Parts: sequence; C-alpha cells; structure tokens
Amino acid sequence: MMIKDFQRESAVPHDDVQVLHLEEVAETIRDDALAQARDKIGALRRGADLAGLLTRPDFLDYFKHGLALGVASVLAANDQNVRAVYVYEPALDAGSEAGEDPPRDTGVHLLVRVTTPSAALETLIASLDQALTASLKHLPAPGFRQRESVLDVNLIGDDDFGRGVNYAGLLKGLFAPPLQVWRRA
Repeated sequence: MMIKDFQRESAVPHDDVQVLHLEEVAETIRDDALAQARDKIGALRRGADLAGLLTRPDFLDYFKHGLALGVASVLAANDQNVRAVYVYEPALDAGSEAGEDPPRDTGVHLLVRVTTPSAALETLIASLDQALTASLKHLPAPGFRQRESVLDVNLIGDDDFGRGVNYAGLLKGLFAPPLQVWRRA
C-alpha cells in the first residue's frame, strides 16, 4: 500500500511511514522521560551533564518511570483493550557478592492488564521496543547502548487476572508490588 507524502512530493510505502512514526514516538518518549527525570532531581538548575546523570541510580529510576509512562500512553491510545499498566522491578540477583552493588538494570518492566491479549498489541509492543531501543542507544550510557531490547512487557488477560495466575500474581505481591502508571477510566 502506498501513501502520498505531500511534504516531499513522493510516494512512500505505508510500512516506512509507520516506522518513521514509531521512531518519532520513541524519541518523544525518551526526551519526555529525560526532562521528567531532570525535573525530579533538579538537575536543570545544577547544569549536570547527561552522562553523569545516567550513572545516578535516582536519575535512572526516574528516567525509567518516565519511559514507562510514555509507553503506557502509547499502548493505551492504540488499543482499547488495555485496561491498566504497571511497572515493576524483577527480583534482584541474590548471588551477588556481599557489599557489591548489583549492576543497574536499564530495562523497563511492565505488566499490561488487557481484556484479551492480541497479536496486534504484541506486534505494537515489539515495534515500539525496537524503536525505543534504537533511540536509547544514542544516550551516553553503556547500559543502553548494549541492550538489544529495553521493554519487558507481559500481558495479563482478564481471565488470568481473575484467577491471580502467571504474572497476575505479581499484582498482589506483598514485598514489592508493581506500581500502577496508567489506568483506563
């Protein structure tokens, strides 16, 4: 399928337009998350450089939360079956040496509650992950440049949610329950 690109006066394949759009969406998510994280720690007033900020655990946590908010908004806007989105941190590796800080996880881990999981939503997630991963590789942080994927999204259907099985069990966790970042009204 071809779509006329009136700004460049040329025909552009439909798939290419979607890829370009996702790249722009990913860059917007990244830039908004960086701005939110800077605001949270007040770095704009101190003029801190981005490379230094990305080594700070507090900044990285705020940044990942901003990424989660952006991804949640995109998923919800594109699929009416999305009911809620939660961010969580997987269990830390108990095998690390005593006194040694575990490496910072630069992945964004989401639980997405949906009425019914769909192939279309999974395709959107995979495409958004590719675009966001490519966008994050431009940051001055090796943790992002080395990643092949930044999103870890698990869909939870209403059936699993009602029974509390699979990833739905995490939603009722006592020690580190996921944080809800978006919910359909």
